[in-house]
Amino acid sequence: MKSTQLKAFAIGAAIFAIGLGGFFGLSKTKPTATVQEVATSAWRVSAQTLSLAEVSPVFNGFGTVENPDTQVIKARLTTDVARVWVREGARVDAGAPLLTLDAIDAEIKLSQAKANLADARANLVSLNATEEKDREALVLDREALTLKTQNLQRIEDLRQRQLASQQQLDEARQALVTQKLQVNRRELALATVDAKRTQLETAIERFAAEVRNAERDLASTDLTAPEDGQIVAVHVVQGDRVQANQNLVTFAPNAGREVRMQVPETTGRQLAAALSQGTPITAKTPSGDVLALTRVAGKVSEQTGSLDVFFSSQTRLPPTGSVLSLSIELAPETSVAVLPTDALYGGDSVYRITEDNRLEAVPVERLGRRPGALSTEILVRSPELNTGDRILISRLPAAVTGLAVEVIE
Repeated sequence: MKSTQLKAFAIGAAIFAIGLGGFFGLSKTKPTATVQEVATSAWRVSAQTLSLAEVSPVFNGFGTVENPDTQVIKARLTTDVARVWVREGARVDAGAPLLTLDAIDAEIKLSQAKANLADARANLVSLNATEEKDREALVLDREALTLKTQNLQRIEDLRQRQLASQQQLDEARQALVTQKLQVNRRELALATVDAKRTQLETAIERFAAEVRNAERDLASTDLTAPEDGQIVAVHVVQGDRVQANQNLVTFAPNAGREVRMQVPETTGRQLAAALSQGTPITAKTPSGDVLALTRVAGKVSEQTGSLDVFFSSQTRLPPTGSVLSLSIELAPETSVAVLPTDALYGGDSVYRITEDNRLEAVPVERLGRRPGALSTEILVRSPELNTGDRILISRLPAAVTGLAVEVIE
């Protein structure tokens, strides 16, 4: 029994030893895995080598043709429209007829003013003549007063000697009083003559002004073009009854047109500074027409934060309201980098490619744009950029500092 158990144990131990030996044998003969290094992936991009230079930025934008000298011709008096000579959009020369108004009301008003003026002048002439005669009569009245005074004294003397009656004395006294009243009236008339003359002279001036005003009203019944220009609008038709100050015609002279353009505040300040220093600033249209900067607005728009600048042209501009594409060449800037528009990220940074081909964000100052050989170029500047730097010019959505790239030629 005991020998049987030993035999079974020996067989089990032998089987375990055989299994263990087979395991170690298989472990030594298994294939060994080879470790391979995974290469880091890199974005293939285009780059441009910088060459900093002095460059004039070009601002591109749109301007609107305006005419600040556009005027609305109004009626000076209430009357009827007798004739309309022009239509909207018509071009007219200086002095060309525009409208004719009924002149009857103006003629009546002028006649009344002239009559009042003539009457006032006649009254002044009469006053002057009356004054001259009154002064002559006053001398005679004073002489008569002296005589009557002397006569009264004689009558009183005779009366005391019982040589004159009481009636004669009373009549002498009455004659003296009457003569004194006559002298007083003459003196009063002469004392007030200056005031009357002033009133008449004032009336003459007033009526003369009314005559001039009536003459202007009469002249305004024939409306003519004040200078060469274009009819923007006609507000009445023949037969209309118009009131004083009612709009008749809107007229725009040829010489008053200019182009209003909105620019960023910084650009506007640059233009204003150049203008104050006497530096001529021009803008060009796609057709090659040259416009000269005349002034810069003094207030920044609250809605857009921009400044209005104004240009004039020696050539005839398109009609009011037309939109023109303009390019303004600004003052030269130093240490400027000229890059394609795709090189700008976030509006204020570019990516420099380091020596180990990784991206590095560099903040920049935008100075403007200019037309390039193939497309629009941007002008930027930064103290961190130097001539010889490689700048990413591809549009790379995954661009971030540290990103590995591969520059392709």
